[in-house]
Amino acid sequence: MVLGLASHSFVEWLMALNDPFSHFPLRMTVVAQAGPRIYVRESDCFAVHGPVPPALTASVLYSFDDPVINVCRGEVSDLSALPANLMLTPVYRLEPNGPQGVPTGNVFIRFRSQVPVEGRRQELEAYGFSIRESLTYAPHAAWLRSQDGNIATALNDIAKLRDLNDLELVEPQMLMRRVQRSPDDSPPNPPPQGISSE
Repeated sequence: MVLGLASHSFVEWLMALNDPFSHFPLRMTVVAQAGPRIYVRESDCFAVHGPVPPALTASVLYSFDDPVINVCRGEVSDLSALPANLMLTPVYRLEPNGPQGVPTGNVFIRFRSQVPVEGRRQELEAYGFSIRESLTYAPHAAWLRSQDGNIATALNDIAKLRDLNDLELVEPQMLMRRVQRSPDDSPPNPPPQGISSE
């Protein structure tokens, strides 16, 4: 048994040597009232935050405009050939068989309705986050950012935020591609019996 554990750790160590995203979590679980959502890191896609360098133009699958993020097919193998200031992140997939999501580095947090986020500012800062945007319509919720601005830090440190008292939800902002339905697609929720959709 110990050998199995040691070999498993060795395999993970070897993978990390060849993984430019080893500092990003492999899996992330969001605990919500509707049930847990699990994001799993994709191995065959990555995201370029900002303009795409010419060497990657052919591998772009789709893009987001605000902020500018391009999702590319393939593996990031030769980082030395890319510009030094290029920001890359992994792409995640919502399990099971859900859409791809690209982390932005923003983290959404919501406390119980009578607990304002501003009153928890020092505690959030002690956990390594700062309030990026307070929501005037929901003073118990806010968008956070890791204090170092690093997306991997934000994703890894979400687990710390779960220890906060009065917390209802904490989850990373994941940009997901909008999928157009064809007119032939059936509606996602059929109307209840006895009610016509016409």
